[in-house]
Amino acid sequence: MNQYIKQVIQNATFDTALLAETISYNGVEISAIVEVGENELQKSRGGFNRLSNTVAVSGSGYFTVKTDDVPNPKRGDIIVYDNKKYYVAGIELIDSLGGSVTVKVTCDERGYLNR
Repeated sequence: MNQYIKQVIQNATFDTALLAETISYNGVEISAIVEVGENELQKSRGGFNRLSNTVAVSGSGYFTVKTDDVPNPKRGDIIVYDNKKYYVAGIELIDSLGGSVTVKVTCDERGYLNR
């Protein structure tokens, strides 16, 4: 029964005609659910006293892939999507019933000073 449920979930989720997109995970093309964007993080020396207005901007996001395609995702794995390279920062979620794993990614970290 669980294998049947897993197959139904994967057929719907990882169909590139419906929801998924093609990515390269460590050089292998697979389908994935893609959620990417940018974020800003204010960096200071700590505490409540903001001594610095340095803001780091970076690309970040999540990629959900089948565990059959990526059985052991790990920090530092490389994903290429839309000609941009993303680095796996860690595992965000494991769906054992659906047979998928969601990894958190980062790319293009850059900093600048607000004045």
